[in-house]
Amino acid sequence: MENMKERIQNLGWTSLCLAFLAFAWSGCSKAGSTTTVSAVTYLSIIQGAPFSGGANVYLNDTLITPNAFNPGTFSPKYGTIRPGSYAVKFKKSGTDSLFDQLVSSPYDTLNFYTLLLYNTTADKAAHALKIFDDFSSISNNNNAYYRFFNLAPDWPKVNLYIGATLSQSNRTPADNAVNNQLNTFNAIAAGPTVLSVKDATTDSVLVTSPSLTLASGTPYTIWITGTKAQNNLSINVLQAQY
Repeated sequence: MENMKERIQNLGWTSLCLAFLAFAWSGCSKAGSTTTVSAVTYLSIIQGAPFSGGANVYLNDTLITPNAFNPGTFSPKYGTIRPGSYAVKFKKSGTDSLFDQLVSSPYDTLNFYTLLLYNTTADKAAHALKIFDDFSSISNNNNAYYRFFNLAPDWPKVNLYIGATLSQSNRTPADNAVNNQLNTFNAIAAGPTVLSVKDATTDSVLVTSPSLTLASGTPYTIWITGTKAQNNLSINVLQAQY
């Protein structure tokens, strides 16, 4: 991941730095510096549950997000924690009410993980997911790399277009939670482009991004979030960096 740039694309929602607390977190400091830790695991968080309120995140019952992770917010870069096994809890901000939790599992040295909170279409409840971010296929060639999440729970089927190319079809809400293959990164031609998400049934455009440039050898996570009721569907593009 040496080729990851010091720049991030955020198209629609607010990014949020994570806190350094008991686990040697050092991903985002007020001074813009990074603390070096001898053995680290890399972690990011996406609050992609628009039907739910602000969340606080706990590792082994220790709070790592003192500010609320509101729907649509995410960590702008990977932070670092000490390698080990952690149970994860997403709680309603300011309360002890539990959105969801993940049983204790290992977070290995020099591996990258994303914690995702999402809503289901069926019950609109919030659910948590741990994703192993596998960058082994990323190479410094003429391609950029992307993955796409549908985190808009009341848009049942959508298509993603990168430029004029249909890149993902019939993507259902949080389908990456049941099909891990959808969490892998796919090659795409690098360069300037525009992203569009269409209703897979009617082919009508739901949302379009501003123009952006996908850098070669660089992975991106692209997702939509928002609800029909609030008419706030947006595209988010997160360039992996640490």
